[in-house]
Formats: sequence, C-alpha cells, structure tokens
Amino acid sequence: MSNVLICGGSSFIGLNLISAFLKKGFTVYVYGRVAPSIKSEKLIFIKGELSEISINLESLKNIKINSALYLVNTFPANGVVLDYAHLLELNFEAIAELYNIVDRVIFFSSGGRVYKDSATAHVESEFLSPNCIYGKSKVALEIFLQCNYKNRYLIIRPSNPYGRHQDFFGNQGVVAVLLGKIKSKQKLQIWGTGLEVRDYIYIDDFVERFMALFELGYSPFDVYNIGSGVGTTTMDIVRAIDSILGSSYVDQVEYLSPASQLIKFNILSIDRLENVIGRQKYTPIETGIRLFMMEHFDLQDCIHEK
Repeated sequence: MSNVLICGGSSFIGLNLISAFLKKGFTVYVYGRVAPSIKSEKLIFIKGELSEISINLESLKNIKINSALYLVNTFPANGVVLDYAHLLELNFEAIAELYNIVDRVIFFSSGGRVYKDSATAHVESEFLSPNCIYGKSKVALEIFLQCNYKNRYLIIRPSNPYGRHQDFFGNQGVVAVLLGKIKSKQKLQIWGTGLEVRDYIYIDDFVERFMALFELGYSPFDVYNIGSGVGTTTMDIVRAIDSILGSSYVDQVEYLSPASQLIKFNILSIDRLENVIGRQKYTPIETGIRLFMMEHFDLQDCIHEK
C-alpha cells in the first residue's frame, strides 16, 4: 500500500494532486485547517494548525509514508506581512516535524515570484531575486531545506497553473479572476498594461508532470520548474476568452495602476524537466481555458454582445 501526506491540500493545486494520488491507489493523508471537498475512503483528513503538527500527526509515525507535500501558504501572494520572522520560523518548525514522519519533503515554491524580471526563460540554477514578501518566504524555505536536509527534499517551482478547483472569486490566478468577473457579469479589470508576459500551464498538464517526477526512482536534480515554457500576455488570455465566447471583452478592459512595478516578463525554462521525464505535449491556452469554462460555465449565459 502506498501512502502520501499533503499539508495544505484543501485548495486549488492540492485538490488536483489529491485526485491524482487517489486515482493511482494511494491512501492520502491531508493535514490542515479546512477539509478537502473531495470525498474518498482512501482520503484521511486531520484537522489542525501549523503549530500543532507534532501533536496531531504523532499517529502517522507508525505508518510508512515516504513523502510529504508541503503546500502550506502562510504568506499572502499580494499584501503586507507584519510578523514575517515569526511566520517563517513556524514554517521551519513544521517542516522539521515532518521529517520525523517522512523521508522526503516536497516543497511547492513559486516559479513566478522567486526570479527576477528577464526576457529569457528562467533556469533553476540562476540566482534568485524575489521582489515581494511571498517570494522571499519561498526562497527562505528553499534555503532551509537545502541547508538541513541534503538529498531528502524536492523543490517544485510552478509557473501559473489554472483550471479545475481554482477559485473564480479570489485574488490569485489571472485566468480564474478574469473568468470570475465574466461569471458575475462585471467589467474585466487588468493590473498594468495587459502586455505583461507570464508562463501559464493547464492544471492537468502540471499534475501529470509532477506525478512523473514524484514516481521517479531517482532524480538527478532537487529543484524543478514546472511550466509550459510559453509566454502569454494578459491580453492574450482576454482574446482567447473572446474567441471562445464570440465576445468583445478585449475592447472593454479597464486598466488599473499597480501599487508597485509589475514584472514584465516571466517564463520558465522546462529543459531540465523534459531532460528527466521526456518531451511533453502542452495544452494551448485557448484549449485550456475552454476546458476550464466548460466545467463551471453555461457558455451561452456568458456571451457578451458586441
């Protein structure tokens, strides 16, 4: 029997990973504040705070669990943190406790927030230059693992996944936020010029590549970007939505001025990933958005008259 532990598995990426592990016959232990919306006899939820891991997961020490996935986000992707040092220490302590239960921790960092602005695709070995608290926390946790747990960790740097289980009405994920505006019949708002380039990957593609890495008997690297390797602007996304709906949102976008300068260009190199797991096919952005919308929308109700 195969077991896996997921910390922070009640939101977007976590839910999709839970589904993937369940399909492969794993027993999935999920630890966090909120129970996942997925129901299965092989999914065991353990409720608790980050600071209570040592107590609440004590019983798992008697179960053979090779890997723990750490998807906990105590730092907001957009916003100010007043107790940064305390929150960081809380994460350090939680990860250290996990090593009393599992052999390997897989840490989900950020491919969009740890690299500097660059017109060339980011490689895993380059110097990291986060420009926000969220990115700085990810780098700090990467360093913590690298300094303390040699050969017992895997770091994943996702680009910008989108798709099933993503929150339409949150403040993260450009694709989901734009679709949420359409779903609630609001005007589309874009921070910046709309020409900012990002690397988007459909969630099924992301999960498939992650699972390929997870199942490797041996990994030659400890850090991997997972993205599409393709640059897409925010306006490309709006145009894709227009193409799907036969609408004219592209002509009615409201542009907002960000409080701080936005990164203009962020694409992840996927050479390392593909050298290890082989060449991959990627879902084009319009196809991915269409699949996402088909799961949650009545497309006819969203058509905006020209």
